[in-house]
Amino acid sequence: MEAFITLDTLYLHMKYPKRDVFDFWNDFVKHLDKRVLRTGYVVHDFVVKTGACGYALSIWNLDARIFLTDQVDQKCGDGNGMGIWIQLGPKFLIEHGKNLQGAVKDLLDKAGTHGDYPISITRLDMAVDLLGVSMLDQDVNKWSEDWVGRSKLSALFRNSRTGNLETMYIGSRSSPVFIRVYDKVAQSLGDGDYQYWLDIWKGFTGDVTRIEWEVKPKDGNFYDDLKDFSLFNGFSIRELMNYLLDWGRLCDENPDDSNRRRWPDSRFWADLRAFVVKWGDGVDWPTSRLGKSFHGVSPAYLKFVSGTLSGAMARLSENEPSMYALFDELNKRGETLESINRKAKTKAAIIKRL
Repeated sequence: MEAFITLDTLYLHMKYPKRDVFDFWNDFVKHLDKRVLRTGYVVHDFVVKTGACGYALSIWNLDARIFLTDQVDQKCGDGNGMGIWIQLGPKFLIEHGKNLQGAVKDLLDKAGTHGDYPISITRLDMAVDLLGVSMLDQDVNKWSEDWVGRSKLSALFRNSRTGNLETMYIGSRSSPVFIRVYDKVAQSLGDGDYQYWLDIWKGFTGDVTRIEWEVKPKDGNFYDDLKDFSLFNGFSIRELMNYLLDWGRLCDENPDDSNRRRWPDSRFWADLRAFVVKWGDGVDWPTSRLGKSFHGVSPAYLKFVSGTLSGAMARLSENEPSMYALFDELNKRGETLESINRKAKTKAAIIKRL
């Protein structure tokens, strides 16, 4: 299997407190009809367009986009502003991969920012393009039945004209990790950048299937080098790829083993893993998610735990409700502290692998 691995998308947030950058660009376009901004208005090295997600304006340089607003700390108070939102696409990331921090600083300098402010990574997409692999060859039933991981096959999309499978989703977009498996040729033809990807693929003109992992480092509580842009580096994405290959796997069923996590990689996944090992250039350890606090430890989950414990104490305590009385009654009914600890250790081991 021949493949290309790329950092395909990077979303950054800069805690920029001043409104000067917004005012500078807004002065060029505030007199324009909104319909003009939807298509774009050229100013210097950027194209000024409407914003998104609460940001009033965006300025584009190829597939690098900076979103601006006047709702910053200077106006809203310290810590209450929206700062600057940056979206970097594959063209920018591939071109500047060896000096990404420097390239982003140059981009922000051209946009008019002054001073150094913290920049965090809010989302990154890792992509593997599998050359010669067709979506037509993907067995939907196998992806559904033999996928082993926290998330499952969640959606299928077919071409409206041919009915051919073009895209599969695994998991939810609201989760820390989300996967898309799709026909990259069809997608690039639709976006109008097929020729660009032909160059990346070194002239390969056959079928290409892309596996794309969308990762939200803060939501997933990953290590700081995946959250703090100043620490982000080539080791970060290699460790992340190793983690993602184990976060969810396409396996071959072993009917003699009811523990799905022991099932072997399918040939498809084994080939993918072999390529990532080669690309990793000796980085064969995965990143981690600190404390695994993303696993349901939310205010709602804490209320659930509190309610369950208080209810159990009320029902199982013979006299005054207490934790001691609860465990004493559990022990009498065969649920010993030792057995509870044993179950907890088993579940903790599973969580650490997710």
